[in-house]
Amino acid sequence: QDKPVLCLANQNGSQVECELGNPLKRGAQVRFFLILSTSGITIHTSDLAVELALSTISEQPGLEPVVARARVVLELPLSVTGVAVPPRLFFGGEVRGESAVRRESQVGSAVSFKVTVSHRGQAPKTLGSAFLTLHWPLELPNGKWLLYPLSLELGTPPVPCSPSANPLRLTLVQPRGLGRA
Repeated sequence: QDKPVLCLANQNGSQVECELGNPLKRGAQVRFFLILSTSGITIHTSDLAVELALSTISEQPGLEPVVARARVVLELPLSVTGVAVPPRLFFGGEVRGESAVRRESQVGSAVSFKVTVSHRGQAPKTLGSAFLTLHWPLELPNGKWLLYPLSLELGTPPVPCSPSANPLRLTLVQPRGLGRA
């Protein structure tokens, strides 16, 4: 039958001593768990090393400490949602080459994408940065534009984005909504 293991930590919590049995019978195994604080972990922490040193009052030559390592994986509980307005587009009309397009009205039907990134956990400034990569069908195999990014509005304060919108520097008719592509 399992007996509870009594552990006592030193004053600053850097070491703990656990009584495994007195006496610990021949062939016995003791299993217990230590829960360690993660308050000192940073974005640069890749692993944790814990030294395990067994001691006994009997003579045991070669009883050396063992280092147990744990890999640290930091996860941010992020979620991404997106909505396109309108939800469907129909393409038609005159197909123009890139050099013939000068104004926004010449690139086709407008669609606005609103992307929301939600973070439900610890403040990201303590765990590093989050990046969002969006891929959209930019052009057809023949090199014609399929979706042309006219403007991007990325929150308050503005967030840097690359590549920038409107690479052809077309004349825009009016200010656009969030994430216009």
